[in-house]
Amino acid sequence: MKGSDKKILVTGGTQGIGEATVNRLAKNGYEVHITYRSSSQKADDLCAKYPGKVFAYKLDQGDAEAIKNAAFLNEHAWDGVVFNAALGSGTVLNYASDSDEFGFAKDDAMIRVNAMGPLFIYKMIRENLLKSDKTVKLVFMSSVGGGVSAFPYFTLSDGMSKCAVSFLAKQLAAENTHTKIDVFSICPGATETPMFTASTLSKLSPKERKEFDAAQAKQRLIQPEEIAYWIEQLLHAESTVFHGANLDASMGLGVRPGIMTEDGSH
Repeated sequence: MKGSDKKILVTGGTQGIGEATVNRLAKNGYEVHITYRSSSQKADDLCAKYPGKVFAYKLDQGDAEAIKNAAFLNEHAWDGVVFNAALGSGTVLNYASDSDEFGFAKDDAMIRVNAMGPLFIYKMIRENLLKSDKTVKLVFMSSVGGGVSAFPYFTLSDGMSKCAVSFLAKQLAAENTHTKIDVFSICPGATETPMFTASTLSKLSPKERKEFDAAQAKQRLIQPEEIAYWIEQLLHAESTVFHGANLDASMGLGVRPGIMTEDGSH
């Protein structure tokens, strides 16, 4: 089933899972609207790659005033919203200062962008979503760390923010059992994205990387395109039966967190 010009908003659509989702949706006939904070060139490239199908808006998801003033949020009747934009323990360094002793600035940024941002965006669009005479799909991107399980030495504020996203999706699902809004959350495991590269993969030698991959569930990393496939499936009418589901997309890491040893190694 193709997109048939359905309008989908994908926050953080220029990298990793977001970019893979934009590519998949645009190729399948959806009209995709994306947000970005600093990747203006990538946003321009995606718009040029899919003329008339992809549209981009600059938005700092950690800035409440910017969200309040983001008129585009309510200029369209969304068929679906993918709440994907987030910071990781590595990419947060491009957003917040690393100068304070305890890392409070990074923790604050993680919570504001990852947890408060989706909440504020939902509040901005909620009334228009409820007025819609068609089913609207909301997909919240969480993480196996925080959204499903706990792992040694996982950045505390990162896990807290992802736990908050899963709770937000669950709460909104409870509040929308009698509306046309369907709500889901997806919790990917270790996925080969720029975010994961910044926090983990960039620190590994080729030998360490090979060992790291072999120690993962299914002995490999997840690819962004695999998660994008399932995001698209949740935009289909048949996904309503999964309303309220928190989907563990970790290839088994979520059910066997002991793969991560107590010292943080594999």
